[in-house]
Amino acid sequence: MKATRVVSGLQKRLWILPVLGVLTIIIGQLCAAKCSYIQGDILGIDLNIFGILYYSSLLVSLLVYINICPKDWLMKAIVAVASAGVGAELILIKFQVENSVYCPKCLISGFLLLVLFFLVAQHLKKWVIILLIATGLLFTSFTFNGSVIPSYADESYPQFGTDKAGIEIIVYSDYLCSYCRRIDQQTNMILSKMKKRARIVFIDVPLHPQSLDYSEIFLYTWFVSGNNLENAFMVRELLFDLAAKKTDQTGVITLLKSKGIQLSIDRERARSIFRRFYNESIKTDKVSATPAVVIVKGGERKKYVGAKAVLKALEELL
Repeated sequence: MKATRVVSGLQKRLWILPVLGVLTIIIGQLCAAKCSYIQGDILGIDLNIFGILYYSSLLVSLLVYINICPKDWLMKAIVAVASAGVGAELILIKFQVENSVYCPKCLISGFLLLVLFFLVAQHLKKWVIILLIATGLLFTSFTFNGSVIPSYADESYPQFGTDKAGIEIIVYSDYLCSYCRRIDQQTNMILSKMKKRARIVFIDVPLHPQSLDYSEIFLYTWFVSGNNLENAFMVRELLFDLAAKKTDQTGVITLLKSKGIQLSIDRERARSIFRRFYNESIKTDKVSATPAVVIVKGGERKKYVGAKAVLKALEELL
């Protein structure tokens, strides 16, 4: 009896399901920081955006049907959209099974769609529904591009010094920036004196096309050395010199190994740090030129751009 009441209640309030679908996708973005998850697109549209648009269209259609136009043709159209969505969902489930990664956001939103589908399916003939599911399945199989982003939930990004300090120094640089290279040693001397008084963060800004290669290598060394500031100084100094010589990534890695510097080469892990930490910091501080430094102190966040301004700001901290 309780199950019958629940079904009856849902049939009278079908709009709840697409609302929950949209909320699941939005809230489910937290999954990116807490678990392995699926990233992809359909026809070049990000999977999350596509899902929000899809559920929003179902929501609007259901609200129109319930409140304005309770016509049979509109309900059949809603069933058609839901049926095609089921076909698409089968492809997404297949992708998860093949990669042995099950994203809660994807599975919950898919479950909500299936519930909606079963509640409205009686409005269309079975053969039409089967055809629509097959259409959605084929369409998605040809238009979906997906990848699995590994979980690095407990991982931070290159930060040094002490977390207990009331000062945070964020250094923005580009290995192919000549001004960054010129002040690197001076910057390091000041930062070494600040390591017991401040939290120090390095953010690499890939303003030049080749910069990302050097930034990744720095992360490869950090994966092994951890938050060892002296090791970071040494590696960054070498990278600035090698970038000036336009040494390719293979050559850089060979040279570092010859100097006894250990690396853990994991490109996806490095790119994950760029996506989740570096890019967000660059956006937050609106960094479009290097060298730059952001000093966070006493709830105040100040940005300094240019070699002279950066050195002056750091010297004043001493």
